[in-house]
Amino acid sequence: MNIKSQACCTALLLLVPLSVGSKEAVATKIEGVVVDITDARIWNATLTFGTGNRDYRTKTQPDGTYSIELKPGTYSVKAESHGFCTLRRSGFVLQKHTAVRFNLQMWVCPTDVDFVRYIEFEEVPHTHLKPLVLYGESDFRSGQQLFKGPNTFNDGTGHYRQYPAIFTFNLLTVQAKEIKYDSTKHLLSASGNVRWEDTNDSGTGENVQFKLDGLRPSILHNPQSE
Repeated sequence: MNIKSQACCTALLLLVPLSVGSKEAVATKIEGVVVDITDARIWNATLTFGTGNRDYRTKTQPDGTYSIELKPGTYSVKAESHGFCTLRRSGFVLQKHTAVRFNLQMWVCPTDVDFVRYIEFEEVPHTHLKPLVLYGESDFRSGQQLFKGPNTFNDGTGHYRQYPAIFTFNLLTVQAKEIKYDSTKHLLSASGNVRWEDTNDSGTGENVQFKLDGLRPSILHNPQSE
């Protein structure tokens, strides 16, 4: 398994390969809301959507909502706000006539930003996209690497919080207490307070599995509907 691992000051997140379209291509709206760990709306956060050649930016409104119109293509995503860790997620492909919604959860950044790390896996066949896992701790169980959220820290409310591990791929975002990803079978297993979103679909559960086969992952174990 060929993976890249490094420290990252990223934090997240709650919680279709194409080049940027021609001038005649119809733009598609991307919208959502940005909140903190308590679900309070974050105002004036900057969201950057990049193609590798050009960046497009928008800011959140006082109610934490944002929207931007982009032409079809493959984009990276980054969210920044004063006092919060910079949020990055895996790239996604924007197609014509596709409704896209990213609801992002940002974390107050601690003094020690090395408590959050990421691993980027090899490309999923026929997508040119690489899954990304944000985590704080990892170990091996049954010969497979297991990812957990970062250690708790006081986020300023007087309470300590345990953050989840986060898996992102294309339009899919999965957060859970523990995450395993088999890059040879392209199989994602999430357990413990699982929440997932895939644009217009979402759900919760305790043990959820996803098969990454093309741009739209399939659910192997049906979670409870939200």
